Amino acid sequence: MPNVEVRDADGKLIHTYEMVAAGYGDLVMADDLIDTAKKNAIEDELVSEDETDKLTFKVVE
Repeated sequence: MPNVEVRDADGKLIHTYEMVAAGYGDLVMADDLIDTAKKNAIEDELVSEDETDKLTFKVVE
């Protein structure tokens, strides 16, 4: 299962999401996981919707 790391503007790791995704690499692509992680970061109140562009999202396996 891939993980998505979320880092702030300074590169500090602020959260890691473990993504459960059937078909990763075939039907589900890295961009899909990053979009989901962005939505999760907003729902988890790590950032507001207009602040997601200040974060860095990276898929790590």
